[in-house]
Amino acid sequence: MMRWKVCGMREPKNIQEVAAQGPDFMGFIWSPKSPRYVGSDFVIPALPAKTKAVGVFVNETTDNIVALSKKAGFSFVQLHGEESQKEIEALQTAGLQVIKAISVGSAKDLDLSDKPDFYLFDTKKGAQVGGTGEHFDWSLLAHYTLDIPYFLAGGLQVEDVQKVKNFPGLYALDFNSKLELSPGVKDVEKVKELVKQQ
Repeated sequence: MMRWKVCGMREPKNIQEVAAQGPDFMGFIWSPKSPRYVGSDFVIPALPAKTKAVGVFVNETTDNIVALSKKAGFSFVQLHGEESQKEIEALQTAGLQVIKAISVGSAKDLDLSDKPDFYLFDTKKGAQVGGTGEHFDWSLLAHYTLDIPYFLAGGLQVEDVQKVKNFPGLYALDFNSKLELSPGVKDVEKVKELVKQQ
């Protein structure tokens, strides 16, 4: 079965409804500029043992991320800024699994030297940080030769699962806006359809 992540969760009831469908990962965004920002005092509610919580950040300090991981309850961190390899290693030393987001627009964007635990490939769109809700050219993934597994993001919807699930190096699919009723609120019926595609 394909691993899958639902990102941009925020509302307690909706979190529990989506968690009941068995995602492997659930993402919570701590970037104030995001319409899915959870707020500085947010604590992740109890999730099924299968579902790993992911804290999502943009250029946040390592100390703040580590402190929040303990307070809010996540063991994976997803980085969407200009974080250095030194910062990645500091987070790993603190016991966090690091997912580094890469905006992909051409093959040269896959010429990577950082060593996170996972990459996340999203769609490049100007200076925009975070999700665009659009696909990038998936054929570019043929140029990916590193042994670091990746999450595939970028406007994924239920209908895409069968098209991408056998991509080499793919670790998990990352869903957000195409499952939403509104920012931060996922359509549980769409999530159920996603489960049927596994």
